[in-house]
Amino acid sequence: MNQLVAGLLEIGAVAHDDATLKTALAGLTERFEFTGYEFAKLLPCDFYVISNLSPDWLKRSRKLDLEQRHPIIKRAQQFRRAFTWSGTQEMGNVPEEDQAFYETASQFGIHSGVAIPIAISNGGISVLSFVSAKKVLRGWEEIDPIAASSAVGQLHARIEQLKVTPSIQESFYLSPKEATYTRWLSLGKTVEDTAKIEDVKYNTVRIALAEARRRYDLCNNTQLVAQAIRRGLI
Repeated sequence: MNQLVAGLLEIGAVAHDDATLKTALAGLTERFEFTGYEFAKLLPCDFYVISNLSPDWLKRSRKLDLEQRHPIIKRAQQFRRAFTWSGTQEMGNVPEEDQAFYETASQFGIHSGVAIPIAISNGGISVLSFVSAKKVLRGWEEIDPIAASSAVGQLHARIEQLKVTPSIQESFYLSPKEATYTRWLSLGKTVEDTAKIEDVKYNTVRIALAEARRRYDLCNNTQLVAQAIRRGLI
């Protein structure tokens, strides 16, 4: 485990672009005889996954997460520390909704893994996972949670800095009217100002912005503007 952590620290320090980082993670995965890696960032409206696993699996895994039937993500959110898991060992001892995850994972040759979650801003988490075709992982039980979290924290910062292209990413769109109204807000205009500028009723603007916020579970217009800018929509 110490060597894996050292490898992650090296990636965080030396990866200088998208391709280098992904190649280095794939190399580390192969070196420790895992079948794949997955780095997931989970924040409202800011979800993405970087992985070399099957795109079909990533989509299925995300669907289970959205349905709150992803036991690895649930455990990561609850404990916020590194852990190992084995579907073979846990099948029959977990709720039916969790068994669905392990059964689906096994169809893709995923039977066990190591997950290292870290807390990030605004109450979110990022999770780095290495998965294996082995029924049970041996020799990974004693994980130094502090060292592992530190390494993944540095990796997370590097990924954000390099703006690494995700394997899958939560969709985020605005209609032409929503984008126009949001752009005016980003320029310091109020909802009332925007209605006057666009020559529409105040409620027309208010309802359009409220619908955009509702669609992505955003608390206020400030969050909406921030997400629109981050996604390059305004």
